[in-house]
Amino acid sequence: MSRSNAARSKNIKSKVKQNSQVIDVFSTEQLIKAWEQKTGKETAELSGVVLRDGANYASAIVDSVTAVRMIKDLGINGRVSLKTVGTKQYVIFKGYAGIRSIFSSTRYLATNPKVVDMAIGRVGVNNSIVSGARLTIFLVVPLNILNHILSDQQTMTQLIGKTATDLVKVGVAAAIASLTATAVAAATTLVAGPLIVVIIVGLAVGLALDALDKQFGVTDALIKAMDKAFDSTVGEFARQLNKVERHLRWQAINGMPVGRGIFY
Repeated sequence: MSRSNAARSKNIKSKVKQNSQVIDVFSTEQLIKAWEQKTGKETAELSGVVLRDGANYASAIVDSVTAVRMIKDLGINGRVSLKTVGTKQYVIFKGYAGIRSIFSSTRYLATNPKVVDMAIGRVGVNNSIVSGARLTIFLVVPLNILNHILSDQQTMTQLIGKTATDLVKVGVAAAIASLTATAVAAATTLVAGPLIVVIIVGLAVGLALDALDKQFGVTDALIKAMDKAFDSTVGEFARQLNKVERHLRWQAINGMPVGRGIFY
């Protein structure tokens, strides 16, 4: 092989090596085992619980970041008013537009993307509440499933029961926050007022619902009811099926007509 061909071959091999990609395929059990070996079983289970509990307050964390941006742009005393012109509603900011970096104009439609994203006005605040509820659900459900997979003790009814009560809590907190924010938005012109109220109310309601759940055992009661319902329906059907199967097997072993007394 000539030197030029050898150099070319070496260059090609180098390019292939640099651009090669490796795909590792693991089963769920292998991934969980690897994580537990890396962190320890107790740490893995604890981290799953901590993440799930923290996910319940993801909405408040996101809203807090938005509130800081809003106050930084409009000031803690920044004020806003709503004005309807024809069929359109406008959000009108007080103060000097020149010193603002986000809201550089004095007037925006209530449906303007900037207004909605920054949770200003009723449309914006309610959108923020709905988005926050969705985010919480998107985080809580997979984390509940992860916690279920990591725990050897949890049953499917426990997974469903916990997820169901979590979703109810999210819905209740969002509804109360929405009603409160709407009332505050109608009562004050402080631009950050409604969002700050949403953060406080959302945290308070979330903590209160968690406390009530622990005190009255709502989740545990739901899981027990589901276990009982499962046992009296699917469980009973399985037991009867198993009884029939044992009887048919006994008939076959003893040379009796299989199915007599059951099917004919």
